[in-house]
Amino acid sequence: MFAGFPVLEIDAIVRRTLRSCVIAGVIAVAFCFTLGHLLVAPGIVLGLALGLVNHRLFQASAMRYMTEDGKIQRKPFAGTTFTRLGVISAIALLLVLFVRPMGWGVIGGLATFQFMLLLNALVALLRYQRSAGAADV
Repeated sequence: MFAGFPVLEIDAIVRRTLRSCVIAGVIAVAFCFTLGHLLVAPGIVLGLALGLVNHRLFQASAMRYMTEDGKIQRKPFAGTTFTRLGVISAIALLLVLFVRPMGWGVIGGLATFQFMLLLNALVALLRYQRSAGAADV
């Protein structure tokens, strides 16, 4: 169904996600400062940045472990994925334990990044599906 989804659209999804996260981050930081939660704001920014770095490393890892026939070598890909997610989770959990407001901000920033990425991908997929359906008619 999505086999013909253009690869260039993936980069556009990431760009839209980055713009959405910058806007959400600015709003969240302003909201945190207004409410007096000064340590939550840098946590949100750090969480958004970790989400972006994670996604970029995921893309690089997928390209690195892809064979010439388009299949991913599962073991090394899974190893890098688990390591990357483990490091990000450790950062978030350590901050929750030792600097609670900042840690919750990181978790909120990570969740916001994932939500924005999912939302932008869903919009792009729906547009693609609609255009592919219109071309079939």
